[in-house]
Amino acid sequence: MRRAFLLSLGIIAILSCTSCEDLDNETPIIERITIDNITLPEGFTITKLYQPMANNQGSWVSITKDDQGCFYTSDQYGSIYKSTLINSPDKPDSLSVEKLDVSIGRAQGLLWHKKVLYALVNSIDKTIESGLYKVYDSTGGRDLNAVKQLKAIHGEGEHGPHNIVLSPDETSLFLVFGNHTDIPSDVRGAVPDVWHEDNLLPVIKDPSGHANDRMAPGGWVARTDLEGEHWTLINVGTRNTYDLAFNRDGELFGFDSDMEYDMGMPWYRPIRLNHMTTGADYGWRTGTGKFKDFYPDNLPGIANLGQGSPTGVVSGSGLKFPAYYQKGLFLFDWSYGTIYHAKLSPQGSTYEAQITEFLSGIPLPLTNGIVGSDGALYFLTGGRRLESGFYRVKYEGTLHSEILNLKERSKGKKQRRLRQQLEALHLKPSETKLPFILKYLDHEERFIRFAARIALEHLDYELWKDKIQQKYSITKTIALAIAIARHGNDIDRLKAMDIILAIDWSTLKPTEKTDFIRGLDLLLVRMQRPLPNHQSERIKETLLPSYLTETNAINEEVCKILSYIQASEIIAPTLDVMETDSDTESMKALYLSGDITQRSEQYGKDVEQMLHNMPNAQHISYAKSLSYLGKGWTPDLRERYFIWYGKALQKAGGKMYTKFIKAIREQALSYVPEDSKAYLLSLSEIKTPENLNEIDTVKQPVGPGLNWTVELLMSAYEANKTKADIAHGKKMFRATLCVACHSIKGEGGSSGPELTKIGSRFSVGDIGEAIVNPSGTIGDRYRYSNYYMKDGSVVTGIIINKDETTLELSTNAFSLDSTIEIKNDSIVKVEPSPISPMPPGLINSMNAQELTDLIAYMLSAAGK
Repeated sequence: MRRAFLLSLGIIAILSCTSCEDLDNETPIIERITIDNITLPEGFTITKLYQPMANNQGSWVSITKDDQGCFYTSDQYGSIYKSTLINSPDKPDSLSVEKLDVSIGRAQGLLWHKKVLYALVNSIDKTIESGLYKVYDSTGGRDLNAVKQLKAIHGEGEHGPHNIVLSPDETSLFLVFGNHTDIPSDVRGAVPDVWHEDNLLPVIKDPSGHANDRMAPGGWVARTDLEGEHWTLINVGTRNTYDLAFNRDGELFGFDSDMEYDMGMPWYRPIRLNHMTTGADYGWRTGTGKFKDFYPDNLPGIANLGQGSPTGVVSGSGLKFPAYYQKGLFLFDWSYGTIYHAKLSPQGSTYEAQITEFLSGIPLPLTNGIVGSDGALYFLTGGRRLESGFYRVKYEGTLHSEILNLKERSKGKKQRRLRQQLEALHLKPSETKLPFILKYLDHEERFIRFAARIALEHLDYELWKDKIQQKYSITKTIALAIAIARHGNDIDRLKAMDIILAIDWSTLKPTEKTDFIRGLDLLLVRMQRPLPNHQSERIKETLLPSYLTETNAINEEVCKILSYIQASEIIAPTLDVMETDSDTESMKALYLSGDITQRSEQYGKDVEQMLHNMPNAQHISYAKSLSYLGKGWTPDLRERYFIWYGKALQKAGGKMYTKFIKAIREQALSYVPEDSKAYLLSLSEIKTPENLNEIDTVKQPVGPGLNWTVELLMSAYEANKTKADIAHGKKMFRATLCVACHSIKGEGGSSGPELTKIGSRFSVGDIGEAIVNPSGTIGDRYRYSNYYMKDGSVVTGIIINKDETTLELSTNAFSLDSTIEIKNDSIVKVEPSPISPMPPGLINSMNAQELTDLIAYMLSAAGK
C-alpha cells in the first residue's frame, strides 16, 4: 500500500518505528474534525485572530514572542509589527497590532531574547541590506527604538536568509540560509573548506535556469554569539531550509525543500526532515548533480515527506496539547497547506521519525509558528503577497498533565555523546585525538562514522595520509580513501585507488559496495590529470563481471563509472534492461497521492499526471550515463538507444522533465556521426497531439482593445461574469501568449508560475494586479538579472548554463531556447532585474467580454 494512502489513518510515514522510552503509550489523535475549512484532530479548536492585509499590513512570514507574551511579526516585503492578544468581552479573540518605528523590515527570521529583537533581513531593496540585525531600546527599557546591523549577508529572495533560533543554553544564535545565499569568507568552522561539485559525469543544469549559477555547498547553517561577532559554519548542502528547531535532546533539525521540476528523475529528492548535525553536508548540488542519500560523503534525511514547500519548524515543548504532540516537532508546508507532526525516536546517535498529519486547509499557505505563553500553537499564513492570517490552535480536551518537563532521553545518549565528542574536534582539532578518530571511522552508526571522518579532515593531512596503508576494515579503508580524494594530491589518490581496488568486490556487503563505488568516484573526479590506462582496466576487471546483478542503486552507480572509463561492453546489456524492465511501482513511494495533491496548484497536477504515466528513473540514469560513452556503438545499438528516448519523452514528470530528457539526448548526439543525426533524432521525436507554440492557428481577440487597469479589469469582470464563456477563455489564454509561459492543468509553458487553482489563493483583483503590473511581485525562480558589461551595455536574462569562462543566458521568457553567451570577464556587475520577464499590456488587445472569459477560465481551473 502506498505511503500516502495511510493518511486515512492520520499517518503518512512510519520509518522503522520501534518502541521508545517515556512515550507513555501516547499516539496521535486519529479522529478528525473540520472548522472553517481547516481539518485538525478531534478536541482541538482553531481561531483566526487577525488578517494583516485587511489592515494594509502585508503578508506575514515570521514570528516570535517576548517574555510578556507579545508577538512580533514581519511582512515579507515590509515592516515589523508588535501584536498583543486581546480577550476582553467586547473584543474576544483578537489582536491589537502596531507597526514598529524602526528602519528595518523584510525579516524572514525573528527572535526575541533578553530585551533584544533579532531580525534576519532578506531584502532585494537597496535601502535595507540583507543580514542580521538587533532591535533594542537604547535607554535599556522595553521601547524598541534603535537598530544595529550585526552582519551583512549577500543573499536575498526565496532562497536567501531565513530564520533564527536560540541555542538550548541560550548563549548563541543559529541561523539558516537558502542556497542563493553566499557564505561570507570569514564564516568557516565545522565543515572542511574543500567542498566541490563531486559528480563523476558532467552535470546537466536546469533548463529553466533555476540555480544554475549556484555551486557547492548550497544552503547552510551558522552559529554566532548574541552580539554577532564570532561566526561558525555548522553544516552545508541543503537546498532551501527555511527554519530550524531543537528537540528535547538539544539536537538541531531542519525541513528542507525539493526541486519539483526534477520529479520523475533519478536525481529528484523529496522534501525531507534533516537531523542538522555539526560538520554535515546534505549533498545538494545544482541540476542533475544532487548526491544520492547513500553516498557516504553526505548525510541523508531522516524522513521523506513527498512534495511541498517547507517553511516553519516548531518544537512542541511548552504546548498544552496531549503528550504525543509536546514531544515532537511541527513541520509547516506552504504549498499543500499542511502542518505535519514528527515524533522522533532515538536510533543510535540520530533518530527515526513517525510523521503524522496534524492540520490542513485549502488554501492555507503556512509560513511560520510559535508556542504561545498560554500553551497554544500560533501560526501565520501568507508569503508572496498572498492573503495572510494569524491563527491560534488550542486543545479543549482532557490533559493528563498540561506541560511536560521534557528532559534529554537516556536512549541514544551514549551514542549522541560519542558523536558530539567527534563533532567538537571539527571546531578544535587535536593531533592527540587521531587514534580516537581512527577508531570510529568504521562505527556501525553512519552519523558517527561521518563525524569521525570530518574530524580527521580537520587535522593536518600529513598526519593521516599514510594510514590507509595499514590493515583496516573495508569501511575504514574507504573512509580514508574519501578523505584522501578530498584533500590529497594525484600521487596519493592513485595509491588510495590501488588499495581499494585490491579489495575483493565479491565479498562486500551492499552498503560496503555503495561506499566502495563512491570512494572510487571521488578519487576519479578529484584527479587533476588523466587516469592511467592500467587503472581503467583494473576498474573494469573489478566491476564488469557483476554488472546488472546487484541492487538497482549499485547497478546505476557502476554504470556511471564504467561509462566514465569508456567500457563499451555495458551498452548492449544496459539497453536490454532499459527495454524490458519497466516496473515503476517502487518509485511511486517518493510521491504524494491525490488526497494531498488536490491542495496545491503549484505541484498537484504534475504529481497526479506523473503517477498515471510514470517514467522509469533508473532507466533515465542509465541513459544519462550511456550518453557519455563515445565508443562501442553499432548502428543497431544506436537505433535501440534513440528509440528509448522516444518512449521516455511520452512519459510525464516535473516541469523540466521533457527538457532534461532532450538535454541527455543532446549529449548522446555529440558522439553520433553527422550523417546519422537526423535519422536517430527522427526515431526519438515525441509525437504530440497539439503544438502549443503554433499560436497562429488560434483566433486572435476581436477587440476593441483598451489600456486596462486593475480597476477597469475588476469592473469589467463584475459586469460580464454571468455571460462568461470558459471555452472561449481558454482560447484567449493561448491568443494572448499566456500559454507560452504558464500552464493550467498540465497544458502550457514552464517559464512562468503554474496557474492551476490560481483562484484558490488569489482574488480577481490579485489576478488583475499580476497581469497589469507583472513587475509588482516576481518569484525568485522567474526573476531575471541585469548584467552590466564593460562596453557599457546591459544584458538581461536568466542563467541556463555556466562554466569557468562563459555564461549562457535565456533572454526571452517565451522561449527558453532563445539564448546568448557572454564572457565572465566582460561583466562589471550583476543586479536582480526589477522588471518582470512578463511584459505588461498582453491583455490590451481584448474587449471586456474577452477579458472576462479569460479570467473565468483561470478561475474554473481552481474549481470556481
